[in-house]
Amino acid sequence: MALLRSILSTAYGPTGRLKQIHNNVGGHVLTTSTSTALLKQVDMSEPLLKMISTAVQHHTARYSDSGLFMGIFMLRLIENAQKYNLRTVAAAKVYKHFVEECNTYLKGDSCGCKVPVDFTSCDSLIALACSMITSKPACMLNSKETQHISSLIAQAFLYSIPCNSSGVTCFGKTVTIGIEGQSVSDSSVFPGLLVDVPEMLQIVDLKRLGSGPYKVVVFNVSLSGDISEIGDVALEIHRGVDPEHDLLQQLLKLGEQVVKDKVRLFACQKVVHPILQHYLRKHEVVVIERLGLALMEPFVQISGAQPVASLYSSVPAEAYGIVKGFCFQSCGSRELLQLLPSKDAAVSTMVLCHRNETMLEELKLTCQRAEHVLRLTLREPYALLGGGCTETILATHIKHMNQSKGATTSAALCVSQSEFLMAAEAFCNSLQSVALSLEHDGQVCLIDLTYGHRWVQDIFFKTCGCGLVEDRSNLEKTPLNTAYHTFSPVSLENTDSHPRILDSFSAKLNALNVAVEMANFVLDLKYVIKDIN
Repeated sequence: MALLRSILSTAYGPTGRLKQIHNNVGGHVLTTSTSTALLKQVDMSEPLLKMISTAVQHHTARYSDSGLFMGIFMLRLIENAQKYNLRTVAAAKVYKHFVEECNTYLKGDSCGCKVPVDFTSCDSLIALACSMITSKPACMLNSKETQHISSLIAQAFLYSIPCNSSGVTCFGKTVTIGIEGQSVSDSSVFPGLLVDVPEMLQIVDLKRLGSGPYKVVVFNVSLSGDISEIGDVALEIHRGVDPEHDLLQQLLKLGEQVVKDKVRLFACQKVVHPILQHYLRKHEVVVIERLGLALMEPFVQISGAQPVASLYSSVPAEAYGIVKGFCFQSCGSRELLQLLPSKDAAVSTMVLCHRNETMLEELKLTCQRAEHVLRLTLREPYALLGGGCTETILATHIKHMNQSKGATTSAALCVSQSEFLMAAEAFCNSLQSVALSLEHDGQVCLIDLTYGHRWVQDIFFKTCGCGLVEDRSNLEKTPLNTAYHTFSPVSLENTDSHPRILDSFSAKLNALNVAVEMANFVLDLKYVIKDIN
């Protein structure tokens, strides 16, 4: 557990150290600092560690953020319970009580580490996206590139929200395309869907079609004309019958119908027979083949077409869809075809460029998760202060609450006052250790004794970790891992300052609760029984 905690804590934050993962016989080398990629690729032999890893991965699958926070906090709670020699039942009761106190504080109006997300301005959205990107050093972005990508994430998020829908509304789709070897500044977001340009399609062919909208048909079965595509069945073939010729005739019959129905875009999830392609192109139909399963859903969303699953029956009228138009887009070194939706289809394509494959894969993963975090803010339109300030404020709040209510709370929980105080110290120390994990360069972490924010002892840093509080000469601070008098953290009001670093409210709140649940579960575990056969 100590080794796992060390791996997670050294990867935490904007200056976290990268991890390289590879097996002992060579193969692909993964470079990352994200908990998702890290825990997914590392094999663990200990059942307890597997369970902890799975819990973190399940959290990040649902919330896309705060995986490292959850892992570090959970493991510190377990270690501190052992360090202070706490009884399991006492630690579990007190930990559960404190996380409930944290929930009440974070959800309350007087919370000093929560800020509202203003959807009338993009500033909060960009700040939240920017915080996620800067916390992933393997993306290797400078400040200008970070700002550019953050703006694109906010833009893609806004594209994914339907504008004119009524009743229950579902998010749209953001398709991500990666282009290796290009500058990050070439990255962009396009409305609609971008696909590879079909063979032999020229700009003049699109001009010949005239103005849109265009009728669309899409197939989710192979149109290759290959008998083997039928499946693992026995065929009875009469003498003199050529099944492949008959299959091709059926395909051409299908082509004749869509041409007669004035289809202008013919798409297929799989392969289209070259003769059918030639016939369709001759009749000014744009053919897109090998669309792939991943692009089927967004294609259906932008066109309204229903995927046709058979080539042996006529295409029903209701299966046709519409696209507003299509045009060529040059994205770095690639030429792509942009399909524009004819209605309020909330689909966009994010084209991400980076200098090499490792950086590009990390950037794609981070952008997808950052957009998901922005979607979570619609349900709970708040963000938490980043840079370790939320953790130090929570620890300060818990310590202050204990000073006035410690005796009555310990009695209510049926634990001794000394056990209660040690468990409180273990809980607060675990929160503060997460804030301390943000520092990897040997600088001293401080806490101010007015607002309870985290600071770094550096002459170049004039604000706290989140950027909300500005430094001043009379602001008393003390090293974070030392004893200090308890106080109630003051909320900063009537200020023009805005936090520079934000964390997802939903993600961190869930991570906080699951970390305590898992820590209590592990502490209560007595035996691990496994079959070695």
